[in-house]
Amino acid sequence: MKAWVRQERASGDRPKLAQVFAFTIVDVLLVFSLGAAAQSAPKAQTQPDPNSGWETAAGRHQEFDVISIHPEKDANADMGVNVPLGGDDTYSDTSGVFRATNSPLAGLISFAYKISTAQRDVFAASLPQWAQNQGFNIEARTDNQHVTKDQMRLMVRSMLIERFGLKVHYETRDVSVYAAEMIKPGVLGPGLRPHPADDSCSGPAAAVAPRPGRGVGVDRPPASTIDRPAPNPVLPSGFPIRCGTFVRMPPSQPYMRHEGGRELTMAQIVSTFTGMGNLGRPVVDRTGLTGTYDWVMEFIDEREGHVVPPDADGLNFARALEKQVGLKLVSTKAPFLFLIVDRVERPTEN
Repeated sequence: MKAWVRQERASGDRPKLAQVFAFTIVDVLLVFSLGAAAQSAPKAQTQPDPNSGWETAAGRHQEFDVISIHPEKDANADMGVNVPLGGDDTYSDTSGVFRATNSPLAGLISFAYKISTAQRDVFAASLPQWAQNQGFNIEARTDNQHVTKDQMRLMVRSMLIERFGLKVHYETRDVSVYAAEMIKPGVLGPGLRPHPADDSCSGPAAAVAPRPGRGVGVDRPPASTIDRPAPNPVLPSGFPIRCGTFVRMPPSQPYMRHEGGRELTMAQIVSTFTGMGNLGRPVVDRTGLTGTYDWVMEFIDEREGHVVPPDADGLNFARALEKQVGLKLVSTKAPFLFLIVDRVERPTEN
C-alpha cells in the first residue's frame, strides 16, 4: 500500500476563482487586505520558525503512510475537509484519515502552518494563482489511528513538502496594525472575565469538538452553511460551555454574529479580530492581561457576502468590542510575523 504514496500524481488548472482558506474557529475565515502596506514595508528580515513549541509537543516530523492526490476537474464541485482547518484545537478523531474534496492548496498550507487570519493576505500574495484556485481531492491515511490535530498538521505539511515541493520562510515586517488595548486599565466589559480557577472545563459538553454542520475546509463555506450557527450549549451567564476553542452561537438577529469562548488567552482572542471584524489589518494584543479568559460578544456581521438591512439595530464590531468587552482598537505600526511561500509546484500526473 505504501507504494501508492509515490505513484499517484496530480496536475491541472481551472479558471474558477475558488476561495482560499479554511478555518472553523470562528468561520474565520476571509482573505483581507494588508497588501499595499505589507508589500512596501521597509523592514523584512528572515525569522526562525515560531511554531517550534507545538511542533515539538506533536513529535516534530510526522508522515502519512498512504496518500492519494487528484486535481478536481469539476469547477462546481463542493468543497470539504473532514478536519477543521482552523488554528485552534477544534478537532474530532478521524481514525487517522485526512480527506479533502476540491480543496485549494492555499488552505492546506494555512492549516499545516497555523496561519492566522491577519497573516493571510501577505501569505496569499506569495502564492501562484493556481495554488489559490485549483482544487485537489486528497485522501491520506496513517497507521496511527489516534493522532492529534497538531500531528495531523505536521503530516499534511510533510505531504506538501514531498508532493508539492513546498518551501517557505518567515519574515517580520513593519505594517499597519490595530493594537487591542484596555479602555480603562483593570476594567473588563461584561463580555470578558477571568476564567474561574475552580472551573476544570471537564465533561463532554465542554470538550473540544468540531462544530456541527460545518466541516467545509475553505475560506468561505457554501451558502447553505455560511449563516448556520452551531447549536452549542450556553451557560446561564451567557458564555458558551465549550472551552479551549471559539464557539459560534445563535444570534439575536439574522444579520448579527454571536461569538465566544472559554479558557482562552487574550492573544488567542485578539488573533480572531482581523477576520471577525473585517478589519483589513492585523490586530496585536496590548491589553496586558495574563492568564486565561472567558469571552463573548455579539455584533453586526459586516463581512463580505453578509446582507445587513438598512434599519439594522445593533453595534458594529468596534463598538461592540468597546461596550461589551472593554477594549478599543488603536491604529499604529508594529512588527508582524508572516509566512512566505518561496516555492510550490503542481504534482505531476502519471
